Amino acid sequence: MSGVGILSNAISGLQTAQTALRHTSTNIANVNNPDFARRQINFQSRPLGGVEIGDITRIANDFLIKESYNATSSASAAEIIASLHDRLQSVLGDPSANNSIDSRINEMFNDLSEMQIDPTSNVRRVTGINGIEVVLDELSKLASSVQSIRSNADQDIISRIENANGLIKNIYELNIRIVSASSLDAETGALFDQRQRALNELSKIMDIRVSVQQDGQAYVSTADGIFMVSTTPTELRYQVGSAINADSIFNRITLHSYDFATGLVNPVGQPLESHISSGELRGLLDMRDVTLPRIAEEIGELSSKLVESLNAVHNDNSSVPAPNQLVGNNTGLLATDAHNFTGISNFSVVDSAGLTVVSVEANFTTNQYRVNGGAPVAFGGSTIGNAVAAINAGLGGSGTLSFTNGVMTLSATNPAHGVATLQNSAAPSARAGRGFAHYFGLNDLVKSATPTNYETGLTVGENHEFAVGSTAQFKLISPQGQTLSNFTLTVGGATIGDVITQLNAGLGAYGSFAMDSSGSLAFTPSSIAQGSIIYSTNDLTNRGGTGRSLSSIFGIGPGARQNPPAGLFIRPDITANDARLALAKLNISAPGTAALGVGDDRGAIQFHALENNLTKFDAAGHIAGLNATLSDYSAQFLSSVARLSDQAETLSNDRNGVRDEINAQISDISSVNLDEELANLVVFQNAYNASARMIKAADELFKTLLDAV
Repeated sequence: MSGVGILSNAISGLQTAQTALRHTSTNIANVNNPDFARRQINFQSRPLGGVEIGDITRIANDFLIKESYNATSSASAAEIIASLHDRLQSVLGDPSANNSIDSRINEMFNDLSEMQIDPTSNVRRVTGINGIEVVLDELSKLASSVQSIRSNADQDIISRIENANGLIKNIYELNIRIVSASSLDAETGALFDQRQRALNELSKIMDIRVSVQQDGQAYVSTADGIFMVSTTPTELRYQVGSAINADSIFNRITLHSYDFATGLVNPVGQPLESHISSGELRGLLDMRDVTLPRIAEEIGELSSKLVESLNAVHNDNSSVPAPNQLVGNNTGLLATDAHNFTGISNFSVVDSAGLTVVSVEANFTTNQYRVNGGAPVAFGGSTIGNAVAAINAGLGGSGTLSFTNGVMTLSATNPAHGVATLQNSAAPSARAGRGFAHYFGLNDLVKSATPTNYETGLTVGENHEFAVGSTAQFKLISPQGQTLSNFTLTVGGATIGDVITQLNAGLGAYGSFAMDSSGSLAFTPSSIAQGSIIYSTNDLTNRGGTGRSLSSIFGIGPGARQNPPAGLFIRPDITANDARLALAKLNISAPGTAALGVGDDRGAIQFHALENNLTKFDAAGHIAGLNATLSDYSAQFLSSVARLSDQAETLSNDRNGVRDEINAQISDISSVNLDEELANLVVFQNAYNASARMIKAADELFKTLLDAV
């Protein structure tokens, strides 16, 4: 071999060893970097002798990496769901502690039970009122906290979208740099590492599918093929709405492409939620739109039935002395509506000493009334107006029963007199399961900003009494946020059944409304719209001038089930004067004899009995319909939420385990083995030294030849 050949081979060996040492040092420097894939140097001989770098391979398993995207997305979705459940659990408190809603209800019943010992005790009455207020405040706090967590989830969605947009842009730019570096035969390993890191982060936010092109670019799409990075990047957009409540309709997350002609983002985007099946975004969307609203429904159901139970007792009893006037709630009913009551209710006017002034018994089954136990007199019809006129006639000049704009009012004429009502024990009056006073809310203990009961007692054949031509707008939203139906009801026809027919025509194949025997209107989605919710977006109807719309009367929209606990309060006149608490029961007696007694504890006993009374709870959220006590339902509510939290934690642990196992396998293949790299370092250092000695030998050879000349 000539001296030139020796020198050439030695230089190639020196350069190759130097490159190998540099990459080996890079491997060693990244021994603890989980995002680094080790470099493997592949040598090859040169055509004219010597050695050179054939290529530098970035060691990675494409199959495992693709699997890691799926595992990371699934784990991230489970983690975010578990974290939101943890926040909810911190609000609910420990079921065994005295700060949970179950404990609050049990304490309330303990406080109410004390009133039966001495109903005249101011301290016991105040304690009972305070016990109820504590429960109402706790329910309000729970409802508010659920909406607050939904709001926080919405804010988290915004931050994830911002992060996703940054990662999409980064991946696109790295694609360009990789193609450019490859065309110049420059080192691309670091660029691949950076892109891999960005892809891993994006897979936490949403499930992705990555396809690597021949030129090295990575095209990124959703799992079902909607491209986010290809020849151009895309941008996710989400417009935040107003303050979040039960009836909030959230804007869609949309995906926008870049316009090739202008280089600007296309303002028209493609809805994206239905294309996201896992990742943090999916977890946040599911909690915000599905799980938390269902939990809010459960709180609403507990609140409604608690209020209905307390008010049922309070309406069947009276304070001593009796109040001069009882004013009901706006029911949305009209005097021309059929009263649809059965059974018997009593209406009395009593003097300041609790003696009967006049007593009227109304028999709604026979449409007759009796005054002071006298002969029955016909109502003269079966409408609410007929019944009111008859009872009013029976009261004579001593009292007045009036019904205006949906509100029933019972008053005593003499300012020193009071009024009281009583359900007949053998045949209590009832419309849709509530007594006369209870249905109209004449003597409610707890008031609500929104109705707690939508069993109207109306029938499909009755006149709807909405102005023909008035409108109400509705939207049917799928669990993925897609608007399935968006229609405007223009009231026509004459009956409630006609309005229901119009509603169903607007919904098309997505579901239908139907009214049951209690006058409750329920929406049932079809098989192609399971889990969908109907929203009332702009209801301008007004039933007979009462101010109650179609949606508010029948409870259309998620707020009907979720909002009751947010606006509960004890009647202000009772909180101001605990003597107004109805703890005595009216005695039906002849004029001039005792109707109400100061020490009567029968109302207090009824309040205490609520603790063991079975209540019919409708299906709400994750809890099926059942008959249970209020305490049992509250305990089941806490148990249901705790079970969901445990399931979320278990699922998170399982999915994290799968993700960690795949990452461990990737690490086994791609990570740096320090012992191996140190051994390579010695080998390449020796090769470098050997090449250096060959250069020195060639140098000595050339010097000898030059000296000989």
